[in-house]
Amino acid sequence: MDELRSAIARDDLEATLASLAADERPSMTPERLGLELDRLADRITPYVRAVELPRRLGRLVYGMFLRLGFRTPETYGDPELHLVDRVIARREGSPVALAAVLIALGRRFDVPLAGVAFPGHFMVRYEAASPVFIDPSSGAFPFPADSLLSLAAEALRVRPEDGERFLAPVSTRTLAVRLLQNLQRAYEERGDRGRSMLVLDRLYEITGSPIARCDRGLRAAALGAPHAAADDLAAYLVDHRDADVARTLARLERGPLSLN
Repeated sequence: MDELRSAIARDDLEATLASLAADERPSMTPERLGLELDRLADRITPYVRAVELPRRLGRLVYGMFLRLGFRTPETYGDPELHLVDRVIARREGSPVALAAVLIALGRRFDVPLAGVAFPGHFMVRYEAASPVFIDPSSGAFPFPADSLLSLAAEALRVRPEDGERFLAPVSTRTLAVRLLQNLQRAYEERGDRGRSMLVLDRLYEITGSPIARCDRGLRAAALGAPHAAADDLAAYLVDHRDADVARTLARLERGPLSLN
């Protein structure tokens, strides 16, 4: 956990991705993940570096999606679609995971890219005088900023000018949270409560979110860990009114195990 918090504090994308992957494969390190990304970049280096910026962006996107064959599947229920080391091996992943790979490759070719937490769909932003937006699920671009602002305004029922914040580049922390949220849902769909609990723990540790702590407490209760559950739920209820959570806490306190 310390490695993840440290990587996020440094805004170190590859170290963060490696730390998340290490929960499943302890041998995964930032150095190993970096080598895997280097090998990917080597396969398209002559093609991408044959042109100067900004034309290099098109070569990079074409190289990743058509030459290297990255793609998104029809559904995202497989946890491996959200773990970047497996995404690299399989050449398929969720939009957020593919965005992470594209951003990491961009750094190897001096193509400045950043994630964008667009409502309902993660995007990638090319940093230029006039930013270019890329769909990491397909490699399609450019998406006009005006069209994206209109979509955000319609989805969120705000004025188009108020949607600018949804086109802003996000930190490694935000990208990691989106990956973890997707991963947790995938584990839940598979009924893997133990791994779901681990991801919820990760989410709370890096966000400090009361909702994340409540979710962790509810999962702990379902796993039969009443002490941990009661601590989390009681802390959540200090500042939040939630009748369902309060009833769950009351049931825990009436249980056979003493919570004192």
